[in-house]
Amino acid sequence: MMLSIFNNAPTYMTVFTVYIFFLPFFFLLSIFLAKRKKIKLHFISQTFLLGLTLLFVLYFEIMIRIYGGFLDFANDSFVPYPFLLGFLIFHIILASISLGGWIYLYISSLKAINKKSPNSFNKIKHKKIGISIFIALTVSSITGLFIYIFLFFRY
Repeated sequence: MMLSIFNNAPTYMTVFTVYIFFLPFFFLLSIFLAKRKKIKLHFISQTFLLGLTLLFVLYFEIMIRIYGGFLDFANDSFVPYPFLLGFLIFHIILASISLGGWIYLYISSLKAINKKSPNSFNKIKHKKIGISIFIALTVSSITGLFIYIFLFFRY
């Protein structure tokens, strides 16, 4: 049995949820750097956050397959299974889109910067996509927190 540190949740689930909870705040700090025209620091922070997030997702995926998945945790939930399953599917789709969009924006920005052509980087497009990713990431973070509560909250 996996060590539980909060509400019967496995440690890996709690660690992942805490990181995902704070991710939008870290992302917002990175955006703040861009607004302050500290573009290099913005790029470094985005590189770090994206890399760390991908490592956390990999960690989560490995651990959930080793120690049990959704069906095991859903058995003890106070939330009806059909709602829980629908909510999880919504969360997975949103999380996948936001992470995929973030990877796309990072790679396309990196390519544009490496071209060293003044017209290759579109700041307005980058900003619009970045705002969309931030919103999707924040909503995904909130839905992930709710899944954690639905699965492990005991009263």
